[in-house]
Amino acid sequence: MADVKPTQWVADKPVTWLGVIIAPFALFFYLSHQGVAQETAIFLAIVCVTLICWMFSLVADFVPALLALLLLLLFGLVPNRVALSGFSSDGFLIAFSVMGLGAVISASGLAHRYTLWLLKTIPAHTFAYQVAIFFTGFVLNPVMPTITARAVITGPILNNIVDHLDGPTREKSSTLLYLSGLDGINLLSPVFLTAAPANLMVFGLFPLQEQMAFQFMSWAFAASITGVILLVGYFMLTALYFRGYQRVKIEKKDIEKKWRQLEKMSWPEWAALIAIFLLTLGIVTSPLHKISIPLITFSIICFLLIIGALPREVFIEKIDWAFLFLLASMIGFMASMNHMGLDKTLVARFDGLKEFMRLDFARFVLALTGVTLVVRIFIPLNSAILILSAALLPLAAGAGISPWVVGFIILIMSETAFFGYQSPYILLFRNLTCVPYSERKVQIFHAWLVLVKLGAILASIPFWRSIGVL
Repeated sequence: MADVKPTQWVADKPVTWLGVIIAPFALFFYLSHQGVAQETAIFLAIVCVTLICWMFSLVADFVPALLALLLLLLFGLVPNRVALSGFSSDGFLIAFSVMGLGAVISASGLAHRYTLWLLKTIPAHTFAYQVAIFFTGFVLNPVMPTITARAVITGPILNNIVDHLDGPTREKSSTLLYLSGLDGINLLSPVFLTAAPANLMVFGLFPLQEQMAFQFMSWAFAASITGVILLVGYFMLTALYFRGYQRVKIEKKDIEKKWRQLEKMSWPEWAALIAIFLLTLGIVTSPLHKISIPLITFSIICFLLIIGALPREVFIEKIDWAFLFLLASMIGFMASMNHMGLDKTLVARFDGLKEFMRLDFARFVLALTGVTLVVRIFIPLNSAILILSAALLPLAAGAGISPWVVGFIILIMSETAFFGYQSPYILLFRNLTCVPYSERKVQIFHAWLVLVKLGAILASIPFWRSIGVL
């Protein structure tokens, strides 16, 4: 990318670049003609530019997001503190801190040690490897509060396992194993309150009484049936779709030999292990000590830096700074939308859905699924979740339905992504892994997975009625 000249960017996609120039102006003048306020029209024109750049991958993904912030500031739509609030947000601080922890885990050799332990312990079979990779990401859900952080830890482990496969097995099973790593870090994140910043954002939109009712354990209990069905359905779907389970030609003696040849755990490995323990302990006991999760994670990264477990070169090279800028820009952009009151405008337009939600919830789930999937094509993950939640959670309360149910469905369905630009963690995971996989197979599989998610949600309705949330 560094050797590509700007003229080449334009020459490769001239029509799309022309759309980037013409579309926002056309949209602005159309909206102005329709009587839309000038500031709102400018904001939507900026959204238009950003989406076109993302959808057609014209430049690196963080560039349109930064451009959007620049335009917000140039046009004076929001104060600087609002547009740039993402860089001081809890989500940014958590992602940055845990990425630093992931860098230590990878660079210290702890991930390699864990991989060898898996390979010498579990059966030499692609199903066993799939389960190991999937659950490596899954077990981190309750204690690792960002999908990106789980990606940083799981990606190198996936690479190490695939590197030990023979050629034919790698060619046949790499897409399956890649999906297991990708889906293990995000598929069931809505089941645990602390598994993703989006969960905490939705939680923050609940009325105070609802927040008291859905703390960590009660959230997990209400989501349990959906989670179990989704987990079983996922492995059934992978078995039917890939039909690629097979024994792996791997010499256990060689793995044992490599394991014995490992040196004693180094200081950086011990530091990473201690940091993981402290992070887990801090998050699990947070209701008791009341220390915020961002402060816990930031303290840990400072601890690693001070003791030298995270050297300067690793700090620079192993942390995905482009992703962090993308994340901070998206958070600031959403804060700008709320500052301008556009979220309240959206809420007003959805008022007629209350009766529909109350009288036929199953059909409402189908409609919400369709709307969410369409919205996710055009709007990034966290922004889509916030827009839909801000619009629909107040309606749920008005319809006599727990806002948790609607928020949970939005979280489940919003995690569906077919293209890299739809979710930053997909781009991050793709950059972290060097596994050859079929993008088309991944997209088709995720399309089938929508039906599994929908079935899990619909099957949970009787359970939700029994516990009084519907």
